[in-house]
Amino acid sequence: DHINCAKYWWRNILYINTMFPVQDMCMLWSWYLADDTQFYMLSLVLLILAVKRFKVAAISLGVFLVLSWVTTMHIAYTNNHMPNYDDPLTLFDKIYDKPWTRLGPYLIGISVGWFLYKTNCTMKMNKLTVVTGWFLSISMLSLMVFGVYGTSLHPLIAAAYSALSHSLWALALAFIVIACSTGYGGFVNTLLSNKYLIPFSRVTYCAYLVHPLVMRAMVMTRDAPVHLGKDIVVTLFIGQLVTSYLISFFVSLAFEAPMVTMLKIISPTKRRRRLQ
Repeated sequence: DHINCAKYWWRNILYINTMFPVQDMCMLWSWYLADDTQFYMLSLVLLILAVKRFKVAAISLGVFLVLSWVTTMHIAYTNNHMPNYDDPLTLFDKIYDKPWTRLGPYLIGISVGWFLYKTNCTMKMNKLTVVTGWFLSISMLSLMVFGVYGTSLHPLIAAAYSALSHSLWALALAFIVIACSTGYGGFVNTLLSNKYLIPFSRVTYCAYLVHPLVMRAMVMTRDAPVHLGKDIVVTLFIGQLVTSYLISFFVSLAFEAPMVTMLKIISPTKRRRRLQ
């Protein structure tokens, strides 16, 4: 990073670093920031369009979604990518960090947000719909994680999995969000809305940014290799997790919190509307 960041820091500032080879990337984990910013800009266009011409916006969103699936499937198939065997970073430059392969879940997310906004979180579901939705969501999440483990997939099936798995995961989470937002979340909503989780949720973004630095600092200061085992991995995980969140708390306090406060001061009308 000390070489790449000196040369290519400007790519990160412009959030275009995912458009270049991984070996030239500054702060590898910053790929998420670039994709997220690009998706945010696209969502602004779609949401503004939805206000004026909803059908055009909906069709455009559907086209983008299908194109993302087709593109990902084509890349995975032509490269004979096996998601259940290959290292996730094997096709980092072609699949893992590219916005056109990661777009699906974001589009599903903004669709759910639009739906909840338009319905004011007042959707009614009967018991059968709720039970079926929860069953399908949990089954889908389990299938995405454990379904292909240790199995031999046909190249076409593997490509389809690579193309659809992220979107199906997002779709399963979408039902959970809708259920929790409309009064059908049960104990899951109680757990996710627990007040003790709020402080952690506010520094999670900072924790994502600093945790690779914590990991690298630990690795680079060692003078001998680590003999991995279950106990040492758990110990390292807990230590790095606690350290990352402690650092992220101070980083958030120094940079993120002042910006949020300033935005609230600049837009007091928006703040009053939220309080009401």
